Amino acid sequence: MASIFKKGTDKKDEQPEISLLTMQSHKRYGTPIVSGVKNPSRKKRKNARIVSAVLTVLLSCAAAAFSFLPQFRVIAPEVSGIEQVNMEEIIYYTGLRDIPIYMSNPAQIRQVLLKRYPEIREMNVTVELPQTVRIEMLKRIPVIEWDFGGSKIWIDEDGTILKESPSASSNLIYVLSNSFPGAKNKNDRKFPEKFSKKMMQSVIAINQVKPQGKKLYYTYDNGYGWETDYGYTLWVGIDDSELTEKMKMAESIEKYFKENEIQPDMLSLEFTQAPYYRYAE
Repeated sequence: MASIFKKGTDKKDEQPEISLLTMQSHKRYGTPIVSGVKNPSRKKRKNARIVSAVLTVLLSCAAAAFSFLPQFRVIAPEVSGIEQVNMEEIIYYTGLRDIPIYMSNPAQIRQVLLKRYPEIREMNVTVELPQTVRIEMLKRIPVIEWDFGGSKIWIDEDGTILKESPSASSNLIYVLSNSFPGAKNKNDRKFPEKFSKKMMQSVIAINQVKPQGKKLYYTYDNGYGWETDYGYTLWVGIDDSELTEKMKMAESIEKYFKENEIQPDMLSLEFTQAPYYRYAE
């Protein structure tokens, strides 16, 4: 019964609660205090703009200096390593005349000059501030002088052909020829750009066994050979294969010639299993 009568609660008892809620919902707070410290992120952005502007000005001034001031312009390169230098020709091919130093490209300069001068074996190009470009050249050293019926070429130790006459040297292997190793036929006059290592080894080895003071020959038909003291020409073939055995055979056959008073015009040992000699026609 008591619970039933509670439903009829007096409305006056509820009024204070409503008023209290209403008063709380309209409560006012104080105004926030403004700090005297400025926004740090805004200050940083302003500083960054100033630094960027200063750097831009400095870089522009540096670019102008490198481009227009004579202290930063290459007048001509410094070349070393070879005795005779055509400076005007080198300047023409490299473009190193009165240009800003930053336009000098060492890799490009090296590539251009090595292509233009095959007699140069190696090259080092350095660029130094304020206006210096140094070109150091290592010249190829020829080891063979190939006389092709009056038209000469020179060959270095790598087999590279040099068409211009180098300085005189007494250490060159001289070869008088009517052809060259690898020729397609007797009328072939087109030299390769480079001879093989096998060809170079053969020339050097054959020249070492040739009697001192004798001229080394090369023909399309017989390969390498030289005149012997007995008066005939000894031919050993187009390379140095079985060279030791061929020299032993040559000594034995020459002894046979002398014992039998045979005076041939030539002896060919190109094929050790089938040597032959021939009289003068």
